[in-house]
Amino acid sequence: MKGVWESVKTSLKEQMPDSGFHLWIEPLLAKPDEDRELTLICPNSFALRWIKSNYLPLIRQGLKSACGMSLPVNLTVAPGKPRLSPGTMTWQQPALPLLPDKSRSSFNRAFTFEQFVVGSSNRLAFQASQALARNDTFYNQMLFLTSGPGLGKSHLSQAVGHFLTQSLPASQVLYLSAENFANEMVAALKGSRMGQFKERFRQCEALLLEEVQFLSGKEKIQAEFCYTLDTLVGRGKRVVFTSCCLPGEIPHLSQELRSRLMGGVIIPIGAPDFSTRLNILHKKAENRGVQVSVKILEHLAEYLTEDVRRLESALDGLVARSTLLEEPVSLRLAQEVLQDLQAVKPGLTIAEIQKIVAAYYRMSLAELLGRSRQKRLVRARQMALYFSRLYTDKTLVELGRLFQRSHASVTHALQTLERDRKTQPRLAQEVELLEEKLAEAQVKAGWRRASTPRSDA
Repeated sequence: MKGVWESVKTSLKEQMPDSGFHLWIEPLLAKPDEDRELTLICPNSFALRWIKSNYLPLIRQGLKSACGMSLPVNLTVAPGKPRLSPGTMTWQQPALPLLPDKSRSSFNRAFTFEQFVVGSSNRLAFQASQALARNDTFYNQMLFLTSGPGLGKSHLSQAVGHFLTQSLPASQVLYLSAENFANEMVAALKGSRMGQFKERFRQCEALLLEEVQFLSGKEKIQAEFCYTLDTLVGRGKRVVFTSCCLPGEIPHLSQELRSRLMGGVIIPIGAPDFSTRLNILHKKAENRGVQVSVKILEHLAEYLTEDVRRLESALDGLVARSTLLEEPVSLRLAQEVLQDLQAVKPGLTIAEIQKIVAAYYRMSLAELLGRSRQKRLVRARQMALYFSRLYTDKTLVELGRLFQRSHASVTHALQTLERDRKTQPRLAQEVELLEEKLAEAQVKAGWRRASTPRSDA
């Protein structure tokens, strides 16, 4: 079955986003010496559960296509595989797409019109890009998209390229950065190949030039580009520019080139609103083949307001933490990701945590902080101490003072709760429910988790 599994993996790779495939499918190993069933060895128990919930039907279908019949698919964990902890593996976040250079023959396959999430901040840019690509009634064959980083201008530029290459030879749709245009021109000058250079750029069907502000200060290259642009526009060819600046804001640009750039349709792209950010996260999670609750996605969308790349980074980081720690995706993990991205605000106070815990157990603050040894009161105090340690940067000594307990009592309470939650399912459920309530309180009040759990005193 090993050879069959390799064939199935090849098929799955074509159907799945790269990040999902490399994270979940590529590590799976086929158990040898099996002819009538496929047993896949997962790296850890959490991966097994995730694959079973999200990818097993896809694997079964791939196996059926490869073998011509339905065969059983079993999942198991590698024998003797140690439990993963944050220090045992290094998570490599899927690389953000880079601008293609002349050696690249294809666009980022995820950057299509179908994958672009449209919102109020980018709708006009999206519609203009589609119109230009389809050669619909459009007032100009030249489009200038401008925005800050990570807001979708490269996505739309490449989406135009994807669309055009469906009907045109790929060699006739030129996509490159302004820096690469400059580098190619310098190389052509040094190699006495300017004739070839001019023919390549002036005879293309479409030119998609990223980061045009890079031409700033390069007088000879600007002059050559003006001639190229005149030729393309005169032939009715389509041109798309992207830049972080409006044409009038690019310094050290010749008046001739500035005038030509301003002759196109200039459309700025703004930062996505909450609804668009949430839709982007939904789309990215779907593409990666992961299931994340609406509540968690809303929490990420509320804090990550700047650009799409940060949204992708947060989602990938959330899945990575969940996988490596073998924990379900939760609001607490989402808070940790936000803290790493420095997209967070001041955290809960001890008093607020005490109030929430007391309300959950239906007792007064006086009872929570009192000396009674009733079982339910002791457990509530343990919970309040546990979450105070988890959600604040207080030391054990400081917690003892705030809860009117000795250092030894605080340590004992934390150790007892940690031990009991592993053997008592009901207690583990209580911890999870309280954690949700605290995380919800953070969302509503605009708070954040202040620090990760620490072992120092």
